[in-house]
Amino acid sequence: MLGPSCMTSGRSLPVQGFRQPGHRSLTAVQKYRRPLGSRGGLQCWAGTASVHFSTQREVSFGESHKVVGGHPCLGDWDVSNAPQMQWNDGNVWTLDVQLPEGSDIEFKCVKVAESSAEWEGCQNHMLKVPSGEAMVGFEWGKQDLSVNGKGNQQQQQQHTPHNNGSSGGHQAKAHSSHGSSENGRLPTEQWQGQEVAFMRSNEHSKDRRGSWHQEGLEGAALHLVQGDEKNGSWLGKIQVVKELLVDNAEKARPGLDALAYAYIYLQWISTGAIPCVEGGGHFRPNRHAELAKIIFRSLEWVIGDENASKEAALVARRMHTKLPSFTEAFTASVPLTRIRDIAHRNDIPGDLKQEIKHTIQNKLHRNAGPEDLVATEAVLKRITAPGTDYSHAFVEEFKVFTAELRDFFNAGSFADMLGALRDSLDESATQAVDKFLQAKGKLEGNAAPALNDVMEALHSLTTVRANLAAGLSSGLRNDAPDASMAMRQRWRLAEIRAEDYAFVLFSSFLNQLNDKGGAEGLAGQADNAWDLPLGAVVLGVRHMGLSGWQGPECMALENELTAWQQQGDFKSTETALRLKATLERVQRLAHGYTEQLLAVFPDRVQALGKGLAMNEERLKVFTEAEVRASLVFQVSKLCSFMLKAARIATGGAAWDALVAGTATGKLVEVQRLEPGAVKSEVGEDIVLLVHEASGDEEVSATGVLLKGVILAHSLPHLSHLGVRARQEKVVFVTCEDEDTMAATVKPLIGQRIQLKASLEGVSFAPAPDTAPSSSSSQGSPQEAVQPAQPGNIDKVSKASVVPLAKATTASCGAKAAACADLAKLADKMSQKQGSFGTAAGACLPFGCMEAIIQEAGKGKEFEALLAETEEASLEGGALDKACNQLQALVSGLKPPKQLSKEVGKALGNDATVIVRSTANVEDLAGMSGAGLYDSIPNIALSTSGAFEKALASVWASLYTRRAVLSRRAAGVKQADAAMAVLVQQQLSPDLSFVLHTVSPLDGDKDTMYAELAVGLGETLASGTRGSPWRLAVNKSTGKVQVLAFANFGTALRSTGAESSKSEGKGGSNAVLDYSKQELSLSSEARDQVGQQLCKVAVILEEEFGAPQDVEGAVVGSNIFVVQTRPQPL
Repeated sequence: MLGPSCMTSGRSLPVQGFRQPGHRSLTAVQKYRRPLGSRGGLQCWAGTASVHFSTQREVSFGESHKVVGGHPCLGDWDVSNAPQMQWNDGNVWTLDVQLPEGSDIEFKCVKVAESSAEWEGCQNHMLKVPSGEAMVGFEWGKQDLSVNGKGNQQQQQQHTPHNNGSSGGHQAKAHSSHGSSENGRLPTEQWQGQEVAFMRSNEHSKDRRGSWHQEGLEGAALHLVQGDEKNGSWLGKIQVVKELLVDNAEKARPGLDALAYAYIYLQWISTGAIPCVEGGGHFRPNRHAELAKIIFRSLEWVIGDENASKEAALVARRMHTKLPSFTEAFTASVPLTRIRDIAHRNDIPGDLKQEIKHTIQNKLHRNAGPEDLVATEAVLKRITAPGTDYSHAFVEEFKVFTAELRDFFNAGSFADMLGALRDSLDESATQAVDKFLQAKGKLEGNAAPALNDVMEALHSLTTVRANLAAGLSSGLRNDAPDASMAMRQRWRLAEIRAEDYAFVLFSSFLNQLNDKGGAEGLAGQADNAWDLPLGAVVLGVRHMGLSGWQGPECMALENELTAWQQQGDFKSTETALRLKATLERVQRLAHGYTEQLLAVFPDRVQALGKGLAMNEERLKVFTEAEVRASLVFQVSKLCSFMLKAARIATGGAAWDALVAGTATGKLVEVQRLEPGAVKSEVGEDIVLLVHEASGDEEVSATGVLLKGVILAHSLPHLSHLGVRARQEKVVFVTCEDEDTMAATVKPLIGQRIQLKASLEGVSFAPAPDTAPSSSSSQGSPQEAVQPAQPGNIDKVSKASVVPLAKATTASCGAKAAACADLAKLADKMSQKQGSFGTAAGACLPFGCMEAIIQEAGKGKEFEALLAETEEASLEGGALDKACNQLQALVSGLKPPKQLSKEVGKALGNDATVIVRSTANVEDLAGMSGAGLYDSIPNIALSTSGAFEKALASVWASLYTRRAVLSRRAAGVKQADAAMAVLVQQQLSPDLSFVLHTVSPLDGDKDTMYAELAVGLGETLASGTRGSPWRLAVNKSTGKVQVLAFANFGTALRSTGAESSKSEGKGGSNAVLDYSKQELSLSSEARDQVGQQLCKVAVILEEEFGAPQDVEGAVVGSNIFVVQTRPQPL
């Protein structure tokens, strides 16, 4: 849960980010606390639905698709005016448009080229636009549609009437006369099952259609498939879920796997995708309610369990909407009796009376299921339709029953939900609800609400939701009485519904922004035009935190956005750059939520869906529907809008060129840059589109024909990967913007392209029509791999420690020898301008590891495993097995304690040290090895066994799979690799930096380029997602230019740092708030640090006689240099 700044117990939430027009102060919101509601049970005031069209079809380069139809948003049947679809992975084409809710739209897909248009050959597609949001899938040339959207999720295909043998029974399509965008999660609004068959006699059947397949299933999936096959009724299916989540779970606290499968299963049941039938016997709805209460308790325990994963808590929370209510009214021995009285009234027609009795009353009291609410809503629509003349008393009584049944299915309106909570709210919380309902009322029926009114509603909704979340934050006691449990369910469902309504408000807010000129219009306006959009982003971040997603980071981001909004001046490049950095961090936060859903659902959906013989199309859209139905999806869209505006304000682009040049080759998509990633393209120049990179990869690991890299996220320019790409002259660009990638890069996958990168920009085009070659790139004239040559080394025969001053390249590796030289230089320069410090150290030379292996009697085993890694195949896991065994052997070594004592004599027995790798296979021509081997910080020599364990771990890192494959790619024999260890006093830096004494961007010798991050240097070197501060300093004038602001989400701190922490490797990860970082707040601070670094850079460059690649730290006002090496040019 969020802390006090984000969530107040019954108090107002000050919306930083909102200003009344004409006021400069942020506090013009004046404790702006209006209430708001959920996806409110009335008509969506915006009057439009967000419709997402998608189809899969491969076309030739230069061809695309358009959606053309009978609405201005679809070109009014004019191809030239119709919107173009966007290409995505797998040749999937998508389009997002706004269409009027409830309208009937005809459309077709058209393939267009430069001078031609090809229409689909089928009849027009027919779409009834639902409320809220819809995902519309279609196949080229086939008229049927698959509609699975927020609001009305329908399968809009021709349905064959199914009346279960009823003669004269009335057929009704599932529909709610009071449905709205508020009820996007409810059965009547999502129904994908069969049409309701009204009957006038007892014709309910226990017959089931379907098939169940257990092959290849295990655990939760197998349990659900077996249980579903045996249980046709809703009650029986809930019992199966209860067994999985409660009976079979340790301490009735289910894990992620069981939760995820149960959620998928209940979602399909609630929408009718899995039909429910009579199960035999008479089981009133109180039986369902009692099971729901038991399941609810376990779900709440998971949500409140600090040891449960974030993913488990998210899924558990989402599952609450799939369970019936268990308030006292529904756990009574005979609940929902009003329908019995209605079925015996004498003021309604006989046929209708029989239909109500047999279709609803008898069914509900024997075997209740979601289809009963669908039937009830259909009857309500029929008896309230214009022109009908049913008894007023009957209609009113049926409305009351419908409201009761909605409550049972937790399908009532948000306003009714809040009303049911009034007796449990304090005075201030009640006032917040009232203000929300007032703000909500101003919007309903208003087709074009003012942005101020939408913001008022959004803010007041956030206050209400924060109150609800605060009340739920204490967790559920094991001995909570039934009444408390029932009230907690009401609170939980109201809090979830508040999130749902926020989805609608964010959607409307974004639509209004687009109508007012879009990102381009915002970028050119004065500061006060940014106030409402930034305020909306703040509230979006707050809602993510209230949903249980990364609370500490949400708090930090709120603080940053508030601070930047207060300072304004977005026409300034530096200010816009700073805002851009924070917005990119918000976007990463939203994408992280999406990635969790993608990690949880797709494979499980496929497994369970196949076991239950579900329609393949339904399986394909499940996860996308979950993503697009989430509030985070709307927040991400708003953030993308704001990022575009910020980029325009900075005058920059979505692209970042790490290594300039021109590369020509076949564009190949891979997940990671690693050995074996590219197989079939051997023999042809390639440009890789890479989705993930840690920053430690070897560029050459993929093969000698790599000419360019396009990375789908940002990367520090001076990360190991960036430096190595520059050294090997591989053109390297990055891009964080998904829309830009989708529009410019992904359509070219599989084609030969020409990539051009420079400081002025990045461009892509089909390559000139020439035969592929292996030397077609200006930036990468690789012709043959020359094996890297490790230098000669001297190995000791017995483990020992030598002073850092005596370290040589032959005895302790180039890294240790360079540190020894730095220490001498630091002493020489100590009294001069531009002085710097170094960390004291000692070394364990080459041969120590091998000597300890021999003393342990494991020499032969070690040599055998080492030989196996030389030849082991990647296929079948042979190499993985050999590497794992070799690492286990080395990491299990027990170095003599005498070694730590000797280090203690050199550095102090109570010293905290960093144990660093220094290998003979680093910084070689053809193999950098940078970041390939482990260094372990924050090791206390006073802690028994800590140093010895770290020592063995560093040695073992010589034999990771990645290290072995990198040496193979560089032509280095595994037996030739050796590892010494450098032990240095651990610095506790405020900032870490990497700098190049010559600008790597354009080769300007008069410009020093530096990248800085908070905390330890691993953040920079390893390529952690995010950006550092990037400074360019003129050596002659000392002028400092900021090129980018930092936005890493966390900093690796020395253990003991004060902040919100999670333990990391050798330290703790502290969440960062850049509104408290001087380098983000003050140009003077940036100038001071930049000029200090520049002076050190000049000294090192002059001393070593060549441009330098330098790593170091800032501690207080002092600069420490921990490593320098020749800069690759």
